[in-house]
This record gives sequence, C-alpha cells and structure tokens, in this order.
Amino acid sequence: MSQMHTYSMTCPECGHIQKVDVWSALNISRNPELHDKLFEAAINVFRCETCDHKALINVPLLYHDMRRQYCIQYYPRELLDNDDFLSQFTRDGKMDMSAVPINPEAEKHYLIKPHIVFSLNEMIYYIEFRDKVFDQNE
Repeated sequence: MSQMHTYSMTCPECGHIQKVDVWSALNISRNPELHDKLFEAAINVFRCETCDHKALINVPLLYHDMRRQYCIQYYPRELLDNDDFLSQFTRDGKMDMSAVPINPEAEKHYLIKPHIVFSLNEMIYYIEFRDKVFDQNE
C-alpha cells in the first residue's frame, strides 16, 4: 500500500508555512501514476507557494512493484553515519530479522529483502533495470 502523510513545513528561503505531502511508500501496482511522478522528481519535493523555492524532502522511501515482485528501499546517505541505523543490518548488508518471528516460507518473500539504495538516482536506475529485464522475459 502506498503511504503518504501531509505535514506543515516552513520554507527555508522565505519562512512561508504550507502543507506538503510526504511519501514513505509507493505501491506502483496499486498506484501506477506514482512511477511517473518519481521519475519526474515530483515525489517528496517541497515547492514554496510564495517564493517558488524547491527542495528535496530527504526521507526514507520504499518502492514496491507487486506485479514484478520486487521492492527497493531508499535511505538518505546521511544515515550511514548513524550507528542506530547501521545496527538494523547484518554483516552481509541485509535487514536484521532475527527478532521478527517469520515462518520459513515468508523468509523467501521479496518484501522482507528489499534492494537497498542510498541515492534516488540509484533507485530510478534499478527500477529501469528491473522493468526492462522483466519486460524482455515476458
């Protein structure tokens, strides 16, 4: 399921306060229009209604394609300096699921093993790659 919340944000240029939609998850199978919005850099972007200042809202974002059965988790690069963030992963770079009771079948499911990226451009390149590979093999 796609998840979006609306927050009040202050423009760093002019101080204007406005409501902004911030996405934490994009389910492309249920909301295909979000694919194009991501590729157009129209997801998690602050654009001031008063002075037209534009800035990325740099928050984690999950991209989920149920049809092609893959998901990508974007994290802001700054989290690489956060020990609490890093402690969520095993030595091989996978999410530490040891505290989560998972049945053996679910363990193979693609949703619990997202492809992790630290750049939105990297996310877009990976989506292009997966979509082209899927379409070529259809």
